[in-house]
Amino acid sequence: MITLARLVAAAQRDLVPYWPVPLPRVELTGVHVSELEDPTVFLYGGELLLTVGLQLGGLDGPARAEASRTYVRRLVDGGVAALGLGLGSGHAMVPDELRAACVEANLPLLTVPRESPFLAVSRAYWELVRQGGEAELTALLGLQVALTRAAAEEDAEPEIVRELSRALGTWVAYIPEGGGTPASADSGGELPLELLEELARESANLRTARQGATGNIQLSSGTAAALYPVSSGPAASGYLVLGRSGQLAAAERHLFLTASTLLAARAAGQRRAAAERRRAEGMLAALVLEGHDDAARLLARKMDSDPLPETAFLAVLSTPEELPAQSHPDGLVLERPGELFVLQAASSPRPKLPDNARGAWGGPMPLRRLHEIASQVAQAAATAPPGHLIRVGHGLDLPADAWVDKLTAHPGHLLETVRAYLARRGQWEAAGRDLGVHRNSVRYRIGQASELLGVDLDDPDVAAQLWLALRGKTDKG
Repeated sequence: MITLARLVAAAQRDLVPYWPVPLPRVELTGVHVSELEDPTVFLYGGELLLTVGLQLGGLDGPARAEASRTYVRRLVDGGVAALGLGLGSGHAMVPDELRAACVEANLPLLTVPRESPFLAVSRAYWELVRQGGEAELTALLGLQVALTRAAAEEDAEPEIVRELSRALGTWVAYIPEGGGTPASADSGGELPLELLEELARESANLRTARQGATGNIQLSSGTAAALYPVSSGPAASGYLVLGRSGQLAAAERHLFLTASTLLAARAAGQRRAAAERRRAEGMLAALVLEGHDDAARLLARKMDSDPLPETAFLAVLSTPEELPAQSHPDGLVLERPGELFVLQAASSPRPKLPDNARGAWGGPMPLRRLHEIASQVAQAAATAPPGHLIRVGHGLDLPADAWVDKLTAHPGHLLETVRAYLARRGQWEAAGRDLGVHRNSVRYRIGQASELLGVDLDDPDVAAQLWLALRGKTDKG
């Protein structure tokens, strides 16, 4: 920023303060020379106006006082920052009427000595502009290097946001697309969770109302914020939020665009990585559904993927294009035209599928047998009503002996509780009487057993296979 005081110091003896002394902190946008009675039509505002005072020539007494007031008032209304009077050509000294008019209008008044050309003052100003531009460029380059280094970190998003917050001197938040984890930075650390939740709602509203729009908002705390979309091509990556509104300065825009570009590139890379991972998962799922589970396990090891489960569910979802991006199912997913095959480890009584999904599911059953029910589950999915999931009975062998071993090894009386529960066909009260415990205890233990085995004990196929295994265990015992 070039102030009037900096210009006086740079111009040395070519520009001398006359009133007031010392000079106030006035920012200059340029230096302009004019002898017009109304030079403001050629000005933008914020200039130091240099003149030899021809407008006041030939006037004396009340006429010069009135002309001085009119001239100075016109300059102030036009946004002139200060007035410099060149001595010698028009006036040997500053007219008292001009000084009085400047004092009345609070317009700083300076003089240019007789031996100093106006060009010397202009050169001093533009030398300051050059020096300031170089300093700004150096600082900008350093900040951009810091942002680029932050982007190379493993957890890049929070680092980029922190560097941008330091550079802009305000809090910054990045709200990613699809409900991802936001990143934020402030002088005191991260932003409060309540504020991040409010920003997520505001960015979602803005995204819905106007795709790719920028918005200035008033937060519930009363503070202003500005939301800017972050995107690479047609795919939106989220919103960058600044803890202030209004226009960014030129250097700030450069920094903001750098940070936005780095975040968009990170998001695009993550989307590509996710797509590659889904394709790899699809290859594993395709091998399993073709009955080549051994090949799928070998390929998973070669790919450094998680080991494939021994027991799994198979779900087929129709119209997968209707699923939100953030509702992509867990497990191995194979996408085919109009269908989504999902292989999910049997870690719960039912597969965990997106809300309002349409389709069918079967299992749990050994991974090596899933291919035997693939066509049956797909046919059921094609007939499922919108928003419904149809359960398909498998009727195939289940690892019931392994289930019995797990129940036996558990210290919480699960084996005898499951046996009593199945014997009483799922009646809590009757099973509790047989065991001598309250029905709520039976309910709690059955919940534990279901979670331990990853099955629904009320499933007729599961109950039948497990009951036979328990009977076999008793007979052998």
